[in-house]
Amino acid sequence: MTDQTMRERKKEATKAGILNAAIELINTNGFTATTMQHIAGKADVALRTLYNYFPSKESIVATYLHIVVEDQARKRWDQIISLDSTYNRLLAMCRISAQWMTENATLIEVYALDPRHYFYGVETDEIPRSGYEDFVEQVVTLGQNQGDISPMFSAAVITQHYMGVYYSNILTWLGNPEQDLLEIFKEGLDVFYQGIKAESVDAGVVLAGMFF
Repeated sequence: MTDQTMRERKKEATKAGILNAAIELINTNGFTATTMQHIAGKADVALRTLYNYFPSKESIVATYLHIVVEDQARKRWDQIISLDSTYNRLLAMCRISAQWMTENATLIEVYALDPRHYFYGVETDEIPRSGYEDFVEQVVTLGQNQGDISPMFSAAVITQHYMGVYYSNILTWLGNPEQDLLEIFKEGLDVFYQGIKAESVDAGVVLAGMFF
C-alpha cells in the first residue's frame, strides 16, 4: 500500500511538473510555437513519458483549465451560493471568469476554439471539459429549489443552453479583445435571464421559457 501511494504521488508530481512547464512555455512563446518536445525538455521528462500523460497540447490546456475551475470554485463557492439570487450568482461566476480569462487569453483561445470542449459535445478522457458547467448546474438547481427559476425545464437543459450563450460570449470577446469581457458576459446573461418577451406577450414567447 505504501509503495502504491508513493508511486501515485510520484505520478501526480510528474503530471504537475508537465502542466507547469507547458503553461509557462505556452504563455511565453505561444501555443503554436510550443511543441511537445519543448514541453518534455522543460519538464525534464522523456517525450514518451509526456505522451503517456497527455496525448496532445490541447489536452494539457484542457486539463489545466479544469484544475483552475476547481480551484476557483473551492475558494469562492461559499461566497457565490450565499448571494441572494440566481442572477447574482451567475454574474459573480462571470466576473471571476472574466478576470482570469483576460489574464490568460492565450489559453482561453486554445480552449474555446475547440468544439470538443463545449457542454453539448462528446466528453472524452483525451480532451476533458473545464467542469464549469457542473457548477452552473448546481447554481441553477439551487435557484429552482428556491423558486427564482422556472421548473419548466430541467437544470441540465437550462445549463446546456446557458453554456451556449457563455461560449458565444467568449468567442465574441476573442474576436473583439478590446471589449470588456465582463460586459459581454453580463449582456449575454441579461438576455438569457430576462428573456426577450414584451410584457403583453404570452409567457410561451420567453426565451426558452427558462426564467420567470
